Amino acid sequence: MSTPSSKTLSPAELAKLEHAFASDPSSDAYKPLAEAYLAAGRFMEAMVVCKKGVKAHPDRAEPRLILARVYSEQGKDKKALEEVLGALQVQPTDKVSLRTAGALQFKTGDAAEGKANLLKAHTLDPADAETLAVMQQYQVQPPAPVAAPVVAPAPVAAAPAPVAAPAPVAATPAAEPAPAPAARKRPVATDDEEEAPRPKARTEQPARTAARRPVVVDEDDDVDTDDDDAPRKSRKKGSGISKYITLALVLLVPVILGGYFVQGRMAATRKREIKKQLDAATEQLKHDSFASYKKACEAADKALEVDDNSTAAHGYLAYAYAIRWGEHGGGDDARKRAEEHLASAKKSGEISSHLYAAEALVKTYGGKGKDALTELEGHVKKFDDEGKRSSLLYLTLGLIQMNAGDMDRAKDNLEKSQGLSPDDPRIYAALGAVYRRLGQDAIAWKNYDLALRYEKDHHESLLGKSLLMLEQDEPNFGLAAVMIKKLLDAEPPPSPRQLAAANLARSLLVSRVSAAMEKLKPEEQAKLAEATAVPAEKDKARQEMIKAEETGFTLDKQSPELSLIKGRRLLSENQYDQAAEEIRKAIKIDATRAQFYVELSKALMGKQGGEKEASEALVTAIKTMGDSPKLLTMLGNAYRKQNKPNEALDAYKRSVKEPNAKNPEARLAMGTIFRERGEWTMAQETLEKASTEFIGQPDRAATALLELARVFEGKNDPVKADETYQKALNADENYAPAYYYYAAFLKKDPKQAAKAKALAQEYVKREPKGEFVAQANAL
Repeated sequence: MSTPSSKTLSPAELAKLEHAFASDPSSDAYKPLAEAYLAAGRFMEAMVVCKKGVKAHPDRAEPRLILARVYSEQGKDKKALEEVLGALQVQPTDKVSLRTAGALQFKTGDAAEGKANLLKAHTLDPADAETLAVMQQYQVQPPAPVAAPVVAPAPVAAAPAPVAAPAPVAATPAAEPAPAPAARKRPVATDDEEEAPRPKARTEQPARTAARRPVVVDEDDDVDTDDDDAPRKSRKKGSGISKYITLALVLLVPVILGGYFVQGRMAATRKREIKKQLDAATEQLKHDSFASYKKACEAADKALEVDDNSTAAHGYLAYAYAIRWGEHGGGDDARKRAEEHLASAKKSGEISSHLYAAEALVKTYGGKGKDALTELEGHVKKFDDEGKRSSLLYLTLGLIQMNAGDMDRAKDNLEKSQGLSPDDPRIYAALGAVYRRLGQDAIAWKNYDLALRYEKDHHESLLGKSLLMLEQDEPNFGLAAVMIKKLLDAEPPPSPRQLAAANLARSLLVSRVSAAMEKLKPEEQAKLAEATAVPAEKDKARQEMIKAEETGFTLDKQSPELSLIKGRRLLSENQYDQAAEEIRKAIKIDATRAQFYVELSKALMGKQGGEKEASEALVTAIKTMGDSPKLLTMLGNAYRKQNKPNEALDAYKRSVKEPNAKNPEARLAMGTIFRERGEWTMAQETLEKASTEFIGQPDRAATALLELARVFEGKNDPVKADETYQKALNADENYAPAYYYYAAFLKKDPKQAAKAKALAQEYVKREPKGEFVAQANAL
């Protein structure tokens, strides 16, 4: 595709364009900003801006053409072609759209359509250099100039001999009929007449000679009514029947054609109305709120009023009701409706991404997550093989994998979904949840922020951010309180399930603030109380905490998330047995969620001697759910705490048995066990792989590199050991253990004593109560 040249803008110039677009997204400001992003290779931003341009200017081809360039430069020619064909729908005679469509159709294998569109572009502007260049590239020859038609001279007829006075035909007929005048057209004879010799005119029956002329069916033909003229009467009778048939056809054909026309118009009107309602449903689904799912169902119901067999409408309704049931606590009514619409949608056998997504969600929330995962993976693969990648299916697959505890695959699929639909808040909220469970809090926070950028006050993201904040060692209590209050006061309100979770989050906030106040001075307590609306008096705070929890459980008695949040609250208060009991309640409600078993094992391993009980709970979970990488890693950790390295290694190996499996936590643990055993080759191989898989986790990458440096030290390779210790410090300068171990390593070389001392001092400074403080002071 041809693209206008674009220079890379300075940050100031780009900021000016961004400001202009933000000030008025419906203006033409989208164009220079999108082209600037495109020139800088920032495809995601360019895509988002272009889509807003398409929405603001639906009757223009230009925003779709720029969006097509974005896709084309990423090698997504089919997506680019879809946008160009969309541009042609609004401007069918736009030469740039025709030229671009032609080029893309040749690239995607549709040479016939490509040639046709290039020739149309050439017809609109035969001198356009770009069109001619594309035609030459694909060997499309311009149409030859049309020559002026050569009109052959008509043959000159011989002039008829002058006739003095034409005699009346009926008076004295001649033996041979006189030649017809040149200007009069002779009637065409039938095949029988051409084969038989022409009889001579009979003088005794002059009327018969006249009767040989062709009969013209006309109302005046009834003048000849002689009874003895039987052939004449026969022809007259046939002519009357033909007359009525002709008249009937003349009357019926317009009626039939009119009926087809009216029927066609009605069908087109129905299609437009269905599309209008499904477009409205799509827009509501993107808001991803309790209120918007209701509106999406209303719009899809209106589409069914037009056509109660619409697969797309049934698919939308099945999907929306599945979410209302499984995520918003819609109860049995929402489940029943989801299943009914799912059954109706499946009757047609048509392909629908909403149908497949709905089917997977219904099975997942119905306790058949493994079956849902297998079937959905098959649908996604088929779509991929056919070049029809679906953002919705990647999103649904990622959500199910996250619930199953396969965080790395969930992350990969959610990122694919986000690449296809970069302005969908539901995808960003799901990515926030995945990264939060992976312990990558900064990336989780960023994704929640992106969801809130595209959907202001997105309820699931506000809830996720507030809980993420309250899981930190030193949370910003004021910010968490603001987000929770915004949820509780939202209008329209969140779903009962989201409101219930917000109340449990408030309970957790009160508990943590109350505990933090014990270490503060009175004036600091007053400030914190004002910022969070948590009473400074401990008894009042506890009353409020209990009240918030009771409110939450009253709003939703069936949400396992509430028991999970309460379990975390009890865990933060070091009430391990009570925390474990509360998390077991969550598992009893939904035994298919891997995250619940992870939290249970954390609670059990938190108490003295709880490792055995934790490993038993994890084994039960794995038997139920299959080999979840997260659960197997937790099981390996539980075995290590019980001093069972062989069992631990077995669990870790099972967690990475799949080809291309990414589980750096398991590899780090395996590498450490190999190092402790002196199995240097296996340790080196495993830790090197782990250090490359910790992407975006500097502290974990530093841990893997530190273990690898200790392996090289064990192999008596001081050069590699020194180099790797430095890599560990470069990976995360705040990772304190690296300073101690590097200092201990350098202490062996008298020439490095000063450096070793400085590193040991740095460790003590960073971790004054750390595990190796005594040894570091000795250095």
